[in-house]
Amino acid sequence: MRKKSDAQWRSAFNSAGLRLTRQRLLICRELESRYDHPDVERIYRAVKPRLKQISVFTVYRTMNALENAGLAWRVATWRGHARYDANVGTHGHFLCETCGRIDDLAGGSIGAGACAFAGAKGEVHRVEVMLSGICDDCVAAARAQPREA
Repeated sequence: MRKKSDAQWRSAFNSAGLRLTRQRLLICRELESRYDHPDVERIYRAVKPRLKQISVFTVYRTMNALENAGLAWRVATWRGHARYDANVGTHGHFLCETCGRIDDLAGGSIGAGACAFAGAKGEVHRVEVMLSGICDDCVAAARAQPREA
């Protein structure tokens, strides 16, 4: 995913009828720089050192505004925390049920297949595919644990 310039963010916000403030731009930059699909708390902790006066509430409001404007996706809620993705192109996600890691899945075949299936039902605007299971790291860690007899 290519990072947006300040002008592209400003244009996207203006198109959505929103004002691009310094706080919102910092939050957008943080979200698009991450691939771990952070929750609001992680975003807040990351931007707070750069913008002392920012509040958690500002981050929540900004994430809701980004989601409503189609500039970010709420990809999962895991253990009560909404997680977000700045990549709004067609792709799926894999959620590890053990550690909570969310990985992107290439979207080509996922989106095409889902759109073809759903096309008979109406106009498709967004495809959401969430696979869940146990990631390779957690599987390896479980195998490395000694078994009790």
